[in-house]
Amino acid sequence: MGKKAAPKKKVEAAPEPEPLADWDCPECETPNEGVDVICCACEAARPAAECDNDKFKGYKVGIVVSAEKVEGKDKLQRIEVDIGSGTLPIVTNAQNVKEGVRVIVATVGAIISDKGEDVEVKKASVGGCISEGMLCDAPMLGWTGGGAGAAALLPESFTPGERPPDARPRMDGK
Repeated sequence: MGKKAAPKKKVEAAPEPEPLADWDCPECETPNEGVDVICCACEAARPAAECDNDKFKGYKVGIVVSAEKVEGKDKLQRIEVDIGSGTLPIVTNAQNVKEGVRVIVATVGAIISDKGEDVEVKKASVGGCISEGMLCDAPMLGWTGGGAGAAALLPESFTPGERPPDARPRMDGK
């Protein structure tokens, strides 16, 4: 007797991707449609951070411009971070943060992954101080190497306001 053929699996079509939002050119401020990858007026490329499907939407490279301990809180620091478009106050317990280091900030409204759950970053009072963002660690960014709770640091080649890299960069510049 012959073997019975296995039932055919039903193949479902992939869901339609969400349409990209319209965007304004940062070079000439001309409005563009979501499907445009270059500006219709000046032909500047659409910034990567403007893509709605970008996993790092709302994340910025920043430089810590000041760091001080929060009074009465052993592990908390209140830092000021220059993200290119301004300076944000952030409260962190990351012990590897000091003035002058480059970090990755999830700004208010960004979505972070916390223990497998998506959470929106909100302005909050932490240790009695206002915090308008959150420093990211390597696991939060999906990077290999680097521990949970330690801020992901970047080399000096990264500019405040830039989109973070997809993978952990080497700190030695090689």
